Amino acid sequence: MSEHALAPGHAREYETIYILRPNIDKEQMDKLTGRVGDAIEGFAGQLSQAELWGRRRLAYPVKKHTRGLYVYLKFLGRGETVAELERQLRLSDTVLRYQTIQLRTNVPLKSVEKEDVELAFELPTEPMEADITLVKELGLDAPVPERRRYRDDRRERRNENTEASAEAAAPAANEAAAAATGDAADGAAKATAADGAKTEVKESE
Repeated sequence: MSEHALAPGHAREYETIYILRPNIDKEQMDKLTGRVGDAIEGFAGQLSQAELWGRRRLAYPVKKHTRGLYVYLKFLGRGETVAELERQLRLSDTVLRYQTIQLRTNVPLKSVEKEDVELAFELPTEPMEADITLVKELGLDAPVPERRRYRDDRRERRNENTEASAEAAAPAANEAAAAATGDAADGAAKATAADGAKTEVKESE
């Protein structure tokens, strides 16, 4: 028998985590959980655990949301059970992300006590944090006077840096100018002396 095949009266154990929009309402939640329950039970599945983990911060923004409502499921079933469950999650616009992994294979159904797991959740009552938008993350939501003051401070610091650089470079520039002036004076003196020597030579002739 192939390692992927199931023995009669056996199933695989899976767990699925899906993330909902943080602003989902009770009606949308109940509608989705009903479709999830029908997908599992309608395809020879057996739900063994269902938990609402509450709103948590996402590792990265998803569809402009920085937080999501996490739901955890553990169930027994087959490949078609998972396929139908994920199809229902994919069709719902309230689902941001989902993932299913296989925990065990060839689990005897008789060894698992069937429990009535309530697939109905009450939404968290804590106040929902506002999503962090890109504008807010970059600080562009600050009042105009603060942004203008920030730009003025940057301009002032840039001007101070420019003035400091100019002052630091001034001594070197003065030294270079003095050296150039000295070289020019020496050249003029040498040229004058050479002209005088030529004149004396001509007069002696």
